[in-house]
Amino acid sequence: MFSTKSLISKMNIKHLKKLSLYFVIVLAIVLVCGFTGLVIKEADKGTFYDLTTPEALSLCLQLELVACTALIPYSLSVAAFLSFWAMSDEKWTGFFRNTAIGLVLVLPLSAMTYYYDWFVRPETKAAYAVKAVEIKQTYPQELADTFRIDPEKILYDMPMVMPKAKLIARIDSLKASFEADVDTCGLLLSMLPDTLASAAYDSYQLETMGVAYQYAAHPAVGEDSLMFIAHTELYRHAITAWETSSALQRHQEEYSGRTVNTLSIYIVYILFALLGYLLRYKPMKKILMVVAVGIAALWVYHEIGAIVQKHAKEASRVSRQFVDDTYKEIEGIREKERNMDEH
Repeated sequence: MFSTKSLISKMNIKHLKKLSLYFVIVLAIVLVCGFTGLVIKEADKGTFYDLTTPEALSLCLQLELVACTALIPYSLSVAAFLSFWAMSDEKWTGFFRNTAIGLVLVLPLSAMTYYYDWFVRPETKAAYAVKAVEIKQTYPQELADTFRIDPEKILYDMPMVMPKAKLIARIDSLKASFEADVDTCGLLLSMLPDTLASAAYDSYQLETMGVAYQYAAHPAVGEDSLMFIAHTELYRHAITAWETSSALQRHQEEYSGRTVNTLSIYIVYILFALLGYLLRYKPMKKILMVVAVGIAALWVYHEIGAIVQKHAKEASRVSRQFVDDTYKEIEGIREKERNMDEH
């Protein structure tokens, strides 16, 4: 009895070691491929002409750090498939036992990914944005100093680099603002006669934002007031609601983006472990295996490049929006100053 338990324990440890080894090897290959793709892409863009080689490689490394957690589920899927494909146990109890023991690797990996995506990756994006605008010399530093604009306030007010507490608070605030504008639109709509209400309801797409159609059978105000409500007040609140809705969507997408890698780790682990287990007794012919491996290698390289480039573009978008938001802040200050002068 003791020897059987000892054998099972050894088998479990062996499976865990194999899963961990495959994961480390695949992740290392994936990171090298991703970094190589970034270097090639940045070389094509002329980054290595604008900077020294160490500076350009440092920039590529920052972009790699932005994308690294997105490559973890990818690496785990391959590792899970290979480790379960190599199983010799025919019973499903063996599959469930090995799946459970694999959580010794998966659980801390997911916790690390969650922490990195929420607390490290936003800071990495911010650091890259600052470096990128310094290289391109696009940031209006003199104007920012003239108008006493804090660059950090502009930068960290963007969803992509916003701290966790601030992002959650902003989502709640935007939801409350949107609901308030929707309620106001419904109230204003209920003050209009059917003809004006129907036209405004369609023109401002109030149904899409969740406003129930209603109108006043006997309006309580005069025609001029009705026109003002329909074409000015209702329009203003509808536009504000749509702008708030767009901002809310951007913040919610960022929130989802910071949790998707953590959730993906569990999904790919279970799916590819099951796939590997089901295919373990169906070996391919050598020629087909070579072709399949070649095709798979090309596809893997393409997918790695696509994942890294997606995150690289997102990081580059942060630097562009950083500059754009600074100009918007400057224009807003100028507009306030002009209004004060007029009064």
